[in-house]
Amino acid sequence: MDYPESGLDLAAEARRKVFEQAGDDVGVIVASHPPIKGYLSGYFSMHHDLNPRYLSAVVAGRETAALVVSAADAGPAVEALGDPALVHRYGFFCFEAAGPADPQGYDGPGSPGFEEAVVAALAATAPAGTVIGVDRSNGDGLWTLIREARGVDRVVDVTRAIGEARKTKLDGEVARIAKATKLVEEGIQAVVAEAAVGMTELEAASLIAACMVRGGGNPRLISVTSGPRSALADCYPKSRKVEPGDLLRIDAGCVVQGYTSDMARTLVFGEPDRLQATRYNAIRVGLEEELQMIRAGASTRRIFEDTVGIVRRSGIPTYRRQHVGHGIGLAGSYDFPLLAPGSDATLEAGMCLCVETPYYVLGWGGMMVEDTIRVTETGYEPITTIPRDMVSVG
Repeated sequence: MDYPESGLDLAAEARRKVFEQAGDDVGVIVASHPPIKGYLSGYFSMHHDLNPRYLSAVVAGRETAALVVSAADAGPAVEALGDPALVHRYGFFCFEAAGPADPQGYDGPGSPGFEEAVVAALAATAPAGTVIGVDRSNGDGLWTLIREARGVDRVVDVTRAIGEARKTKLDGEVARIAKATKLVEEGIQAVVAEAAVGMTELEAASLIAACMVRGGGNPRLISVTSGPRSALADCYPKSRKVEPGDLLRIDAGCVVQGYTSDMARTLVFGEPDRLQATRYNAIRVGLEEELQMIRAGASTRRIFEDTVGIVRRSGIPTYRRQHVGHGIGLAGSYDFPLLAPGSDATLEAGMCLCVETPYYVLGWGGMMVEDTIRVTETGYEPITTIPRDMVSVG
C-alpha cells in the first residue's frame, strides 16, 4: 500500500501541528512517551516491546528531530533517521563493521546514562535561552531533569498541545490505520475460509497473525474466543475446539509503522439459533444507528446514550456498556475521545474512531461488531470495509 508521505515526512507534518499548538515561543519539544516519540520523529522502536522500562526520548525542533536511545537501539535509530548526528546514545553495545562501513554512527562513544544523553542532546539541539517544551504524559522525569538543567523559566508543559494536535489525524496517519485495519480484515476472511467444527481458537488466531505479519503488521491484539469463552472480552485464545452452534468472537488489531487497528466480527458455527440471531441483530442495529450520529460537533455522551437505548429497544432490553467507541491512532488501542457517559467531548472532523457495541453474557457467550471510521463535517468515511453480518461457517 502506498502512503501519502514517508514516515519522516509524516513526523515533520506532526511536528508542524504540535508547534502550532505549543506557540511561537517554544523552540524544542522533548518527550519520552514511546508513541509520542514516534509521532514526532518517525521512529518506532522495538526496544519498548522488549522492555517496557526502556528509556528513550525525542528532542524535536521544527525542522528536525533528534533521538536519545540506548547503544543497542542506535543501529535501527540511525537507519530510520538517516543521520548519525541526530542519534544520541547512552550505555554500551557492540556493532562491528563489515568492509568500508563506518561503525561510529552506531557504536561510537555515548553518554553513561539516559539523563546525561538527554542533556547532551539538548546542548546540541537547543542553544542557551531556548524555551523547551516537555511532554509530561510519561511522568515528570524529563520535566524535573530539564528544569534543573536549563532553569524553570525556560521550560514549559506542552502535554496539552500535543494532545490537541493528535486529536485529528493526518492523511498519512489514516493511511497507516487503514493498512493495519485491512490486515485484520484479511485475517478474519482467512478464518471464514477455513472455519470448520473442531478448529481451535489458536488455529484461528494463527491465521489472523499470519495475515498481519505477511502484510507488514506487528500483531498487537488477537482475541479469538469461542463458545462460553467468547464472553470473556479481552482474552487470549486457547486450544479449545469449536463445537456446533458455538459463537466465535474475533477482536483483533495490529500495528503498522506505529499506527494501530482495532476491529471485531462474530462468526457462528452452523445457523444461529433464535437467541443468537436476536442479540446479534440488536448490537448490529445499534452500531449502524450509532454511525448515523457520527459527524463533527456531535456529543460523545449523547452518542453513547442513544446507542445504548437503540440496542435495548432492538432486542436486548438489559443492555449495558461503559462506552460505545474510542479514538484510534498511535500504538495502544484507545486514543481520544471516549464515547462514554461521562465524556464532555465533541467530535471533530479528522478524528479516527473505533465504534462498537459488544455484548457479553458469562456462561452463554459474547458477540461483537466493531468498525473503524474517520469523522467528517457531515458524517464519516469508513475505514473498515468487510460486511457486519454474523457469518455462518463450518
